[in-house]
Amino acid sequence: MDLTFTWLTHKPELALRQVVAPSTSGFALAQTNELEDATEFIQPDSLVLTVGIAFKDNQSDLGRYIDHLADAGAVAIGFGTGLTFTTIPEQVVTTARRRGIGLFEVPRHIPFISILTAIHQEQRRRAQLEQQRLIDDQERLTRAAIPGSLDMLVSTAAELLDASVRINGPGAAPVAAAESAGYTRAVDEGARLRSSTHRLVSGPKRPYSLEVASAQRPPAALLRHCAGLADMLLARPAELRAARNELNAFALSARFGLGDGSTLLPRGFDTPIDDSGLTRPAVITADRTRALEQARNALDTAADAQGHFLYAAPLDRLSMVVLVHPDQDGADFLAALGATAQRVRVAVSRPLPAADLDAAHIRALKSRCGVLALGDSSLPGSSRASWLTEPAVAEALRAQRKELLGVLETEDAERHTDYARTLTVFLQHGGQLAQTAEALGIHRHTARSRIARIQELCGIDLADPATFAEAFFAATSEV
Repeated sequence: MDLTFTWLTHKPELALRQVVAPSTSGFALAQTNELEDATEFIQPDSLVLTVGIAFKDNQSDLGRYIDHLADAGAVAIGFGTGLTFTTIPEQVVTTARRRGIGLFEVPRHIPFISILTAIHQEQRRRAQLEQQRLIDDQERLTRAAIPGSLDMLVSTAAELLDASVRINGPGAAPVAAAESAGYTRAVDEGARLRSSTHRLVSGPKRPYSLEVASAQRPPAALLRHCAGLADMLLARPAELRAARNELNAFALSARFGLGDGSTLLPRGFDTPIDDSGLTRPAVITADRTRALEQARNALDTAADAQGHFLYAAPLDRLSMVVLVHPDQDGADFLAALGATAQRVRVAVSRPLPAADLDAAHIRALKSRCGVLALGDSSLPGSSRASWLTEPAVAEALRAQRKELLGVLETEDAERHTDYARTLTVFLQHGGQLAQTAEALGIHRHTARSRIARIQELCGIDLADPATFAEAFFAATSEV
């Protein structure tokens, strides 16, 4: 990024004095040199800083030195005075004028490092501004594309690029086109124009291209961004139409009972059902809606990364059911949850025919979640607490649950307390008051007082292991 000599001489802290005006308006970088022959080290379009120490005893060779700097690509010299030479030698001034190379006097009290630092900081500042300008322009293009209008995208691109922007379709027929006022003025003035064509990747049967012409070279990153947005807009109508057709077919099948459970879901939606009609259900429960939402987002992100859709539906405020492809086992499901698995309970089923999946099976999975602590899971093949789903045990637990929580729910309804939920959370956290208080968002002393009152109302002693276990299975099992 070139800096101008005008900017450099207007930095009062650098105290540079122009002796010979440069033939160019700016320079690309600054560097120091004290070698007699530094041809291989001099960068093109550079400002070379030197005190001429190599010529202290042969001042007559300074003219040749300036010649070789100019030949190497330097466009200006900053000559430091007061150290090797009191003033700039006449040979330096004469040669600089002859070669058209800029010459600036650098006073002794100005170290070269301060000049290099000022130039570097300004280049970095301008680079950051350019990067931010690019980000802002990309955001403007994105906002223009959101409504789905190619004309709006092309019009905004023409303004930002100060160019003529066209999207050509089959046979080079224009689909959308716009020109900026600056481009029109450049054409009228006979300016030299630059043009570029970007092929859009909408498919072999959709030979679209983006054509841009301007007097200045537009940022390549902005052109690529515009081309990508144009391609998505061109592809969107076909994709949305296909999706709508699939949904229409699904709605008709569901309405008229056409097909079986394995064929109701649209094929184009990457259904979680294999060719044998099998699917794998899972239930996730949590103590907080936020944790359940985070788990759903994690599953959606993982599915999107694999090019799949998420099939999930809420059961209530703190639980949901998810369908995944039968090839995805329990370990894969937990991996998809990532860190959010520590904030929920998960029960994953064996693969089963989609036609056989019913509310009873989902309730059984939810019951398995009910006996888990936060962060635990029940995967296929595990026999953990499988006896809870036995009919006789389930019936006993239902009766015990009604007896235990019925008293608390009545108290909650009459006095606006929260005893039933407090007991459930307390049992789920293994009787730990601190964890219970944190999960409920209350003080530990408040949790202790509630548990004491719950024991009084229910006539139980939760310090007794057998009583605690009985209350745990009754209160936390959804049977």
